[in-house]
Amino acid sequence: MIKSVFLIFLIVRIAQTHIVEIENGKIIGAEYNDYYAYRGLRYAKAQRFRIAKPYEEKWNDTKEFFNYGHECAQYDHLTYTYVGQEDCLFLNVFLPKSVINSKEPVPVVAFLYGGAFMFGSSNYYHPEFFMNHGKMILVTLNYRLGILGFLSTEDNILPGNLGLKDQVEALKWVQRNIKAFNGDANKVTITGYSAGAASVHLHYLSPLSKNLFNNGISHSGVAFNPWVLVENSKEKAYKVAEYAECPFDDHKEMVKCLKKKPASSLVMLAKKFQPFLYNPFSPFGVVVEKPHKNAFLTDLPQKLLKNGNFNKRPWIVSMTKDEGNYPAAEFYGNLKTMNEIDTNWEKLAPSILDFDELTTDSEKKSEVSRIIREFYMHKMPISRENYQAFDDILSDRLFKHHSVVAIQLQSKWSSSYYYYFNYKSLMGVGEIMSKTNDNLGIAHGEDVFLIFKSGLRHLPYSDEELEMNKKLLNFYYDFAKSDTPKFAGLTIEQSTPDNCKYLQIFSNEKFSMKEIDENFGNVNFWDKMEKMLLHSNKKHNDEL
Repeated sequence: MIKSVFLIFLIVRIAQTHIVEIENGKIIGAEYNDYYAYRGLRYAKAQRFRIAKPYEEKWNDTKEFFNYGHECAQYDHLTYTYVGQEDCLFLNVFLPKSVINSKEPVPVVAFLYGGAFMFGSSNYYHPEFFMNHGKMILVTLNYRLGILGFLSTEDNILPGNLGLKDQVEALKWVQRNIKAFNGDANKVTITGYSAGAASVHLHYLSPLSKNLFNNGISHSGVAFNPWVLVENSKEKAYKVAEYAECPFDDHKEMVKCLKKKPASSLVMLAKKFQPFLYNPFSPFGVVVEKPHKNAFLTDLPQKLLKNGNFNKRPWIVSMTKDEGNYPAAEFYGNLKTMNEIDTNWEKLAPSILDFDELTTDSEKKSEVSRIIREFYMHKMPISRENYQAFDDILSDRLFKHHSVVAIQLQSKWSSSYYYYFNYKSLMGVGEIMSKTNDNLGIAHGEDVFLIFKSGLRHLPYSDEELEMNKKLLNFYYDFAKSDTPKFAGLTIEQSTPDNCKYLQIFSNEKFSMKEIDENFGNVNFWDKMEKMLLHSNKKHNDEL
């Protein structure tokens, strides 16, 4: 009797739930007031240090997908601990009820999380705002990180970029399956934050990503940022092998040995490559691969753009006023750390500003560090009282400078747009990273956390923030649907190589188009600094 009642309950429950049939079989998701959430859909099977294989298991019954899958194994920046699992290649589809019976398939947004290619998870970005908007399907996905996702021996034994190739596999899954959710495979907008934003830009440059997306939005990151491309990846792989007590004179034997090590022991080796707190924050990241069938990135990003050798789709870049909040806010939260940076600037600056590996000339690194400090700080100490000037150093070096260079190059070949976010929310990355309530400006990803709800925020959203949220989501929808971005009715003007324009957003009422001048990101200054560091490096001279 009890069994019969349970079966009747289950049949009724399934009948009332929206069933979707993907290539593997029928699925149901968790139901909410305005949407269905299909969480933990496996798109591929991770194989350590190998390209992931598409997940091809079939089933005849109807499977439930209510819960998130595992986040990928990582050395977490917020907790400084090992979290996650290797079995992590899952994605999530969030389907507004309002689009289920739409006569035309609807635009799709595929989101790539940030975390310096070292940490992060799709599970942290909640869909409620997108679902309240009700006109787009949202896909979020996991990809491998750190040593497990980006280790490279610079040859065909372990070419690298596995995390990016995971993203490609997820985007292929979207192309094959999104129609089942009434999504339009021809209108997939890829978007991301920080390392996810740089990933978006890299998909424009990759032959593997051709025809997998229609346009993209990069929030707080581009492929040219100094923390994206990794220097000396082969030497780092050797160091990983040495720490793991594996041979490294034979790459096949090295990888064979590393495959036998516990994931946690490999992941936590990242600490040895980040000598100052979590800096440099991307010791394992993107590499240019030797030519082979599955190469994701075949040349330096700047060279690919200069030559027009990329996927010419519309692109939006966004930056916030105080991008350097990551990592400056974490330093701000600890007076001892701020004092250490002030006292040992010439020693620490190359790691914090990610130019330590650009030259072996220690005197040149010290000279450049002194010039940078004088240019921004003048004679002021690096302290909480002078935080804005310190933040500006990190903002310009780690984010803004190369965003301008990227938009100038890309706009020669395809529609390119820029917006500059100068609106302060009640709680952003600055407050989270510093663990203070001090106003540290418009932080890294401030706009992203007005688009996605986050478990890291404990404050309710104000009416003003919710209005900004609506404007940003309408902006997303206009771009996803028509390739033409608008903000509150204002069409954003395209940039050109000679006239870089951007939309500056101060508030719900105050926003306007501006032109980028030489002071924006201090582009000329940083061009000069890079040339000082790279004057003897032919590879980088070609790039610049």
